[in-house]
Amino acid sequence: MIEFQRRFALPTACLVLGLVGIPLGLSSKKGGKSTGVVLTIVLVFAYYFISLFGVSLARQGKLSPVIGVWLANALFFAGGLFLLWRVDRMPMEIGSVRNLWLDLQQRLAIKRQAMTRSAQRSTFERVYRRRRFFSMDFPLIIDDYILREFVTYLAMIVSTFLILVLVFTFFELLTDIVRNHIPFAIVGEYLLTVAPYLIYNTTPISMLLAVLVTLGLMEKSSEITAMKASGISVYRIVAPLLLIGAVLAGGLFFFDQFYLPRVNRRQDALRNLIKGKPPQTYLRPDHRWIVGQNSTIYYYEFFDPEFNHFAKIQAFQFNPSNFRIAKRVYADRAHWEESLPNWVFERGWSRTFYGSAIRDYNKFDVSTFAQLDEPPNYFKKEVKQSSEMNTEQLRRYIDDLEQAGFDVVRLKVQLQEKFSFPLVTVVMALLAIPFALSAGRRGALTGVSIALGIAATYMVVTRLFEAMGNFSQLPPTMAAWSPDLIFALVGGYLVLKVPT
Repeated sequence: MIEFQRRFALPTACLVLGLVGIPLGLSSKKGGKSTGVVLTIVLVFAYYFISLFGVSLARQGKLSPVIGVWLANALFFAGGLFLLWRVDRMPMEIGSVRNLWLDLQQRLAIKRQAMTRSAQRSTFERVYRRRRFFSMDFPLIIDDYILREFVTYLAMIVSTFLILVLVFTFFELLTDIVRNHIPFAIVGEYLLTVAPYLIYNTTPISMLLAVLVTLGLMEKSSEITAMKASGISVYRIVAPLLLIGAVLAGGLFFFDQFYLPRVNRRQDALRNLIKGKPPQTYLRPDHRWIVGQNSTIYYYEFFDPEFNHFAKIQAFQFNPSNFRIAKRVYADRAHWEESLPNWVFERGWSRTFYGSAIRDYNKFDVSTFAQLDEPPNYFKKEVKQSSEMNTEQLRRYIDDLEQAGFDVVRLKVQLQEKFSFPLVTVVMALLAIPFALSAGRRGALTGVSIALGIAATYMVVTRLFEAMGNFSQLPPTMAAWSPDLIFALVGGYLVLKVPT
């Protein structure tokens, strides 16, 4: 009934949200685009929260499915009617956010102009007389200024991404949290453990946005022109940004080597607890124990979620009254046969026990067991297994599976991605430079649109090459490194075309 009602409630949300948007749009016409963006984000969060809250109450039986599903639409419809009535009789002004924003912008502009004049004066007074490192003109006062601006925007963007994703993650899990009676201490711990993984994955796009914003604002306020007039080349201006991109790339690599795998294992455990999945081990990603449904415990070394294949799987069936082993099954391989539906075990054996004695021992080439029928989704993880290992652990895991004759192409691609992904920060910085200098006077929304376009294109190309590598159409090294190489060449070419 809940799903049936949602088929009607979701399309109706278009009308309801539009009804709320009309009076707010009319009231914020003096607030500019920034006010509209802020209002949109607030409305989306409010609608999403109320909708999930109503559905959760409906699933618990505290509200009827109709009321629970339509709660958000009803509240927004009533709010829209009230706002229409209000704006028709007395125009509303939503300008306080805009006024605060303008005041902040004016202060930043005054500060930026003062720092620019100081930087120019220092340049004309031969700041090159400062002590040089490795006989290079670095760092100069202008480098300190650019890096300070960049780090500020980068921190703001990373924090914004992190908060948005954590909020959506919480709303996504809200139904499972209520259904499985998960304490909020567990939920809080999960959000803390998932934060490093989110930071690792959002740093490249944050780097892209931060470079676009930093250089875009400097171009808009003619600071880049002033620096060129002082005899500083564009290449010299962007050098600190590329350098910090390289530093961030190295930091991400070591972050993935020494910290992220352990946190990802804990994150996986907490997420499965919230989702109500079966108990399983997490300390060794290459050796997995998991509790089955019919008084069974499974052990396996490898599971391919794409093709539903097991490697070196064992099943221990026990008597629940005394927890003694009643049957043990081993197979080199196992795959899910949809037509049965059951697991087909290959090249293995089974033992049946009577007390501590072995009653039967049978070898088989191919066999099925009626009680071992947990579907593939029962074993599938929501976190990539490779993300729970560092490069050395993953390399050993690949070698062991390869010696046993298993297809490890996907794992080889994931191993190469552990090296190629951190360098995306440098590639994104390189791509952002020409777009920031050309679109700096067109406004912030232009820069955001460019960033989203570049990020979407990069993700599509990356997934395409990854898929080609997974299906052996390309060598794993080429599949993982080609997107970085292609976009780096494009970014380098565009940078060379920029007037210096």
